[in-house]
Amino acid sequence: MRAGGVWFGVVVGLLACSGENATSGTGRRAAAAETRHEPQGEPMPHQDCVASGGDIQSLDVNGDGQPDVRTVMEAGHPRCRETDANFDGRVDIYRWFDISNGNVTRVEDDYDFDGRIDVVATYENNLPVRDILDTNFDGRTDTWRDYRNGRIIELRRDADGDTRVDTWERFDDTGAVIYSAIDANHDGEPDAAPDAGAPAASSAASLPPAPPATPAATPAPATNTAPATTAPATPPATSAPAAQKTREAR
Repeated sequence: MRAGGVWFGVVVGLLACSGENATSGTGRRAAAAETRHEPQGEPMPHQDCVASGGDIQSLDVNGDGQPDVRTVMEAGHPRCRETDANFDGRVDIYRWFDISNGNVTRVEDDYDFDGRIDVVATYENNLPVRDILDTNFDGRTDTWRDYRNGRIIELRRDADGDTRVDTWERFDDTGAVIYSAIDANHDGEPDAAPDAGAPAASSAASLPPAPPATPAATPAPATNTAPATTAPATPPATSAPAAQKTREAR
């Protein structure tokens, strides 16, 4: 009986240790995920411009009697600007400025003319530092990009639409991929062999670039010619087809 009691105690102890190790392992994985502060899909943010009030200056670029560009002024300097780039009566581009120097600080852009923002980019010294995108046009964030000196250095993406990051890419200063991973087993972390699945293909080339920063000067009204235009990058192949967009000089 004494020997049986000893063996019973050993088994109980081993089970307890196993449970602690499993729990601590889970805790470590959760802590690691929390430490990375991975973003999650959420409704695309929007910051009011003209709706916030102030000294509003309007410009009718195409002469149809409707304002196409509206700029909120503060102390004689642009604070923010709304632009209807395709003259359909809806704002496509929201742009904010540092009133002390005229530099762009934030841009919201509707690439597919559906009335919803697809890209929100923030800037320092007129260079993008971060942007978030809605690449499948469902109204939620699914791609997050960080920049250094105007170049993408890290991209994170929710490719399957479950609101969690499942694709990671990092780049050097030349734009070359130096790290790439996916989460094929849906545990919220980059996979390691043998559960890594297929290698992650670079997503950066298929995504639209950050909207360019431009001077705060108001564009001149058009006469009988169309405003200067630039074609945006084609949206990702996985997203719904978007109308090709031409824009007035921003």
